[in-house]
Amino acid sequence: MLAALGVLSLCWVLLYLPNLRTSPGWYGDETLTFCSSRDLASGVASNFALWNTYWHPHYPYQPAYSLVNGIFARLAHGDIVGSRFFNALLALAAAFSIYLIGRYRFGSRASLFAAAMFLVYGQTIIHYRMGNSHNAAGLGLLIMTLFLLRKPRMGNDWFAGLGLMVGAGAHPLFVHGAVAGILCRLKHPVSWVRILLPCVLYLAVSLAVIYHFFGRWLVEDLVHLQEAFSARGQADGGGRAFENFRIFISQDWFHLGLLGGLLLCFPLRRTAAPIVGLLVLFLLVRNRQNLVVFYYQAIVILPVLCLGWAGLWRYCETRIRRLAPRVRHIVLALGALPLTLFAVALPASLAGTLTPRNHYWVTQSPAEVEAAAQWLNERTGPGDVVAGNPNIAWLLHARTVPYLQMITWYGIPTQGYENGNARERFRFDSSLENARFAVIGDIDRRWTFGEPNVIRLAERMESEKWPVVWRGPNYEILANPRFPAGD
Repeated sequence: MLAALGVLSLCWVLLYLPNLRTSPGWYGDETLTFCSSRDLASGVASNFALWNTYWHPHYPYQPAYSLVNGIFARLAHGDIVGSRFFNALLALAAAFSIYLIGRYRFGSRASLFAAAMFLVYGQTIIHYRMGNSHNAAGLGLLIMTLFLLRKPRMGNDWFAGLGLMVGAGAHPLFVHGAVAGILCRLKHPVSWVRILLPCVLYLAVSLAVIYHFFGRWLVEDLVHLQEAFSARGQADGGGRAFENFRIFISQDWFHLGLLGGLLLCFPLRRTAAPIVGLLVLFLLVRNRQNLVVFYYQAIVILPVLCLGWAGLWRYCETRIRRLAPRVRHIVLALGALPLTLFAVALPASLAGTLTPRNHYWVTQSPAEVEAAAQWLNERTGPGDVVAGNPNIAWLLHARTVPYLQMITWYGIPTQGYENGNARERFRFDSSLENARFAVIGDIDRRWTFGEPNVIRLAERMESEKWPVVWRGPNYEILANPRFPAGD
C-alpha cells in the first residue's frame, strides 16, 4: 500500500507542481473565485464591487470552499499559487480516495490503476492546477460514490453523506449527486436520511449565516439562480441532451474507455459507480453542450467516471483471465496506459506549456499582465478604483470593478446580471467616472465587450478620448481624463 501511495505521490509532484503559478494561464472564472476567496478569508464577503451572497448566478461558488481556498491564498501571501496548490491537493486526495477506499470493492490493482489513470489524464492535470470549486465538488461526489458502492449500512451511508456535504460546500451542482445518491439507495429509504442529513445541516447553517448578513438579497439571488439555471440550460444545452452526451463521451479514447468500464460495473455488481457517474454526466450535458471545450465544469463528475477504469481492470482480472488464461496480455496492456499518459504529460508540465481547450479565453501572457499590474500599482493605492477584468484584478492594490458589474451601476443589465444590481448592493462607487484607469485585456476584446450592453463602456471611453498610457501585445491601460495627469 505504501509503495502505491508513493508512486501516486511522485506522479502528482512531477505533473502538478512544476510551473504551477502560471501553467495553465489564468482564466476568468478561476481569478473571480480566487479574489472572492481571498477576500472572504480576510473577513469580507465580496464579489469585487458587489457584496457576495454566494448564491448569485455570477458567483454561486459556496462559502466553505471559498474560505478554505482563501486561507491557502493568504498562506501564500495573497498569491494565486496558494489557491492552485490547494486545488492540486484535491487531485491527490481524489487519487488516494480511489485507491484506498475503492480497493475494498474493486481490489488493490484495479483501484490503483484507476487512481493512476485519473491522476495522469491531461484534463485532470490542467484543471486541478486551476482554482475552481468544481474540483472540491468532484472530490465530494467521489467519496459519496465510493461508500455507496458498499452495503447500505449506517456507517457507509453516513460517510456517503459526508462526501455529499463536501460537494454541497463547493458548488450547487451537488444537487445532481444527491439525486443519483438516493437512486443508488432507492430500496433503502432509511439510508436517504443519512445521505442527505449532513448536507441539509451544512446548508441550514450556511444559509442562516448568509441571511443574517444579507437578508432579502439572498432570497433574490436564490430565485435568480434558479431562473438563470433554467434559462441558460435551455440555451446552452441546445435541447440535445443525448447528442451532447454522445459528443462528450466520444471526445477521445479515454472517455470511451470510461464508458465501457462503467457499463462493465453492472455485471460486477458495482452499480453505484455507473449510476452516479452516468446520471450526473447526463444532467450536466443536458444543460451544457460546451463541456468538451470548457472542461473544468465536467470535473464535478470526472473522479467518479474514472472508477470505470477500475471496473474495466476488475472485469479483465475476474472474467477474461478465468475464461482464457492466455489473454493475460490484455491486462498487461492496460497497465501500460497510465505510464504512456504520464510520459505524454510530463514534458508540458516541466516546460510550463500546459494548454487548456479554452485557451482562446485564457490569459495569453501572465508575464504581460504582471507588468501591467506593476505599472498600475506604482500609480494607484487601495482607495483608487480601476476598471478591469479579474485576471489582472487579483494583482492590483486598487479596488477593481469588472465591466460586467460596472454597466449595472447605471441600471443596465448584462450576462450574469440579467436582473441588474441595485445601488445598495455595491460596496463602493463603481461608475466609469470614478475609475482612475481602465484596463482592456485579451479577455475583454474576446468576450466581455461582446456581452449585452457592455460595449457601451468602451464606446464612452472612446468618445471621451481616454488616452492609452500603457500598451502591451494583449493589454492596454487607459487613463480617465477627469483625473489630472500625474495625479
